[in-house]
Amino acid sequence: MKQILLVAQREFFTQVKNKTFLIMTVLTPLFMVGIFAIIAWMMSANSDQKTIAVVDESKEFITALVSNENNIYNFYPAKDIQGIKDTLLGSKYLDGILVIPKLEGNDFNSLDKKIELTTNGNIGNNYTSQLEDKINTRIEELKLEKEGISHEKMGQLKSNISIKSFDLKGGKENRSEYVKFGFAMALSYIIFMFIMIYGVKVMRSIVEEKNNRVVEIIISSVKPFNLMMGKILGTTFVALTQFTIWIIMGIACFVGATAFLGSKMDEFKNVQTPQTEILMQQQPEWLEKSQTIVDGFSDMNFPVIIFLFLLYFFIGYLFYSSIFAAIGSAVENDTDTQQFTFYPIFPLMIAMYGSMTTLDNPDGPVAFWLSMIPFTSPISMVTRIPFGVEWWEIALSLGLLIGTMLMMVYFASKVYRVGILMYGKKPSFKEMWKWMRYSN
Repeated sequence: MKQILLVAQREFFTQVKNKTFLIMTVLTPLFMVGIFAIIAWMMSANSDQKTIAVVDESKEFITALVSNENNIYNFYPAKDIQGIKDTLLGSKYLDGILVIPKLEGNDFNSLDKKIELTTNGNIGNNYTSQLEDKINTRIEELKLEKEGISHEKMGQLKSNISIKSFDLKGGKENRSEYVKFGFAMALSYIIFMFIMIYGVKVMRSIVEEKNNRVVEIIISSVKPFNLMMGKILGTTFVALTQFTIWIIMGIACFVGATAFLGSKMDEFKNVQTPQTEILMQQQPEWLEKSQTIVDGFSDMNFPVIIFLFLLYFFIGYLFYSSIFAAIGSAVENDTDTQQFTFYPIFPLMIAMYGSMTTLDNPDGPVAFWLSMIPFTSPISMVTRIPFGVEWWEIALSLGLLIGTMLMMVYFASKVYRVGILMYGKKPSFKEMWKWMRYSN
C-alpha cells in the first residue's frame, strides 16, 4: 500500500503542478460556454431575413402571412406575377414569390395542389416548412368557418391541459422531466469524456515509460501491481480534483445567476408600467418555461446526485483505466493501441446512447439493465438518479460494479506484469489470455 500511495502521489503532483492542467482547469468551462455561444450565434446568423412576394388571388391568407423581423411578406396583384418572376433571378431584395390561386367553390383540395413557391436560390427546408404550417393552419380555419364555426368559437374549443403527475413511490410531484434528463445527460457525458481522456492518458503514460525503458528501472524497486494501481489512483485523483473545482465553479455561477435573475424578475413585476404589462401579456410562455426550469432544478436532490455521480465516476474510472493500463502495457507504441482501444470504447458508447431511453421510461427494462451491467452502469445509472431510483437498485448496481472492477484490476495486473517488459512482439488476445493464466 505504501508503494501504491507513493506512485499515486508522484503521478498526482506531476500532473497537477503542470501549467497545462491549471490553465485547462480554469479555461475548459469557459471554452464550453464559448462553444455553445458560437453555435447559438451561427444558428441565428444562418437564419437571415427572408422577403417574399405574395400573390393571393383567394384574398384569404392576408391574416396568415404577417410580416415580422425575420419574414417580410409583400402582397401584389395577380397581373404582377410574370414581372416579379422575370426580375426574381439575381435579385438582392427578393427571395421568392408565393402564388396562391383563387379559391373556387371551397375546393380546398385543388387549392393545396396549385399553391406554388418560386425562389431565388435555396431558401431552406426549415423556412419552407414554416410557410406550409402557416398556410395549412389558415386552410383549417377556412374549413371550420365553412362548417359554421367562427374564429372565436374555434379559440374557445382549444384546450391546453397540463396534467399534474404525482409519484406515490417517490412521494412527490413529477415536474420538469426534460430538465432532469438534460442535467443527467450532462453528468453522464462528463463521465464518458473523462474516462476516455484520463484512461487514454494512463495508457499513453505506460507506453511512454515502456518505450523509454524507464519502467525497467522502476520495476526493480516497485511491484508491477503496485505501479499500475499507483498510476491509476494518481490519475483518478487528478480527475476528481478537476471535477471538484468545476463543481464549485458551477454551483457558484448557478447561485449567482439565480439570485440575479430572481432580483430582476421581482423588479420587473413590481414596476407597473404600460410596457411591463404588455410584456407580461406577450411572454407568458417564456415566463412559464423559466419557472419550469427553476422548478426542475429545485426538485432534484443535488447532494445525493453529486455524491453518487462522483462515486460512480471513481469506481467506473478504476474499472476502465485498468483496461487501458493493460492495453498500454501490452503494446509498444500509440499506433498499436488503436486495434485494442475500440473494445473499451464500445460499451461506453452503448451506455451513452442507450441512456437516452431513460427519458421515455426511467424504470424500463433497457434503462434498468444498462444501469446494472458493470460495463454500462457508471453512465446509465447516473442518468436515472435524478428521476428517483430505489436504494436497493443503487446498492445492487454498485455491488456488481465494485466486484467486477476488482476482478478486472486483478486480470489487468496479470497482463501488466508480463506485458510491461515485453518488447518486439505485437500481442493478440490469445497471447494476453496466456499472460492472465500465468501464476505468481
